[in-house]
Amino acid sequence: MSEPERSPRERAYVDIKAALLRGDFAASRMLSLRELSDRFDCPIAAVRDAVIRLECDRLLRVHPQRGIQVMEVDLDFVREAYQLRLMIELEGMRRFIEDPDLAALEGLERETRACLDALATNPDAEAIERAAQADWALHQLIVGALRSKLMSDIYRQNRERQRLIGRAYDFRPAQYASAALSEHMEFLAALKARDRERSARLLEDHITSAMRRQIGV
Repeated sequence: MSEPERSPRERAYVDIKAALLRGDFAASRMLSLRELSDRFDCPIAAVRDAVIRLECDRLLRVHPQRGIQVMEVDLDFVREAYQLRLMIELEGMRRFIEDPDLAALEGLERETRACLDALATNPDAEAIERAAQADWALHQLIVGALRSKLMSDIYRQNRERQRLIGRAYDFRPAQYASAALSEHMEFLAALKARDRERSARLLEDHITSAMRRQIGV
């Protein structure tokens, strides 16, 4: 069965966002509704609605009478994105550790160990993608403990900001996949032990390290 056709507003939002996340527009570039309408073949009204949503996502900034600016990925942008990530994940961890899903943790341990072995022997594109999926699975598990669609949506939008940061700073995940998953192994062990203080400390260290890796510090 074919997917239902997207409305012009939804198509404008999805297509413009995809272009922003690909890096098609330089940071701080000024755009206009007409330019975006022509480029994405969408009505002005649909583009205007998409721009409002993308400003809420903090991917664009609207300057009345001047135009639409692509967000600049500066250090304040980076810090705020990672602060938000840490706040959400810390609360998720606290909820999760009250009643941890040990089967899920053990499954993630096995998969993470397998990913580390694959990266050590043949760090090709397939191994890197598998590592990325294992990485994301752990963070999804933690955020899922909040049982909040609103928080999940905020977390997903913030993850898109982190993609912008990676493009701005020429982040290459292949260089850091093993380090990130090694940190995961320690964190998984602390979660299994229901060690709240150690889990919080390791999570904070992991997210701080992730930020530094992404901006090359």
